[in-house]
Amino acid sequence: MFKPQNLIKSLQHQDIKLQNEFSILCWNVAKLTLKSSYKNFIDLLIKNYDFDILLLQEVKKSISIEFDLSNYSYILSPNIQTKRHVFGVLSAFKTSCESELSLLTKKQELKYATHKVSLITHHKVSNDKTILMVNLHAINFVNNSDFRNELNYIYTAIKSHEGAMIVAGDFNTWNLKRVQFLKEFTEALSLKKVEFEDDKNLKKIFSNSIDYIFYRDLELTYSEVINSKNISDHNPIIAKFRY
Repeated sequence: MFKPQNLIKSLQHQDIKLQNEFSILCWNVAKLTLKSSYKNFIDLLIKNYDFDILLLQEVKKSISIEFDLSNYSYILSPNIQTKRHVFGVLSAFKTSCESELSLLTKKQELKYATHKVSLITHHKVSNDKTILMVNLHAINFVNNSDFRNELNYIYTAIKSHEGAMIVAGDFNTWNLKRVQFLKEFTEALSLKKVEFEDDKNLKKIFSNSIDYIFYRDLELTYSEVINSKNISDHNPIIAKFRY
């Protein structure tokens, strides 16, 4: 019942390269994507910020109804599927997608024994170069050693990419061991962390941030944490880059 099926995707921008300046919204939406409060809020964010890329975690989609994602191509990588809904990470974009790879965690979490999932996509920025993006939802209810192994699994999948890279999502780094493992992961990939001038709205557990955007070979031009007014237990994080 819970075993996910194939990726769900709609690619409408295959002839469009990612522009030199682009913006990203990263947000764990806590399975609220079918609620009108979420729809109204994200529509307003898109109107105000005109994001080029959306990286969403814990997305819930009805199997029988198409997404209403105005003017975005998208790929939904599921980690759970029921008779009526699929759940997972969703990457949406106004640019071509050259390839995609879904990575289910090797380990399963407690209770329902479900996996977490990450989605790797490549987007063309010039005739011979692509930017790699990882929409990551890290595994949670496992021991620290398993958490580290799952990060290494993702590292192995992306380490050979040359050039610009963004890794963003909900990393579930709620203890210091996990924070250290994430630091090792990002250092091995030469990634920088997006810093926020005012991070009071950034999701934290035991004083540890769990939502991040990391990048390399890009210039960060803007960052912000948005108060989602209790729509989700996470708040949206925003970054703008220049290539």
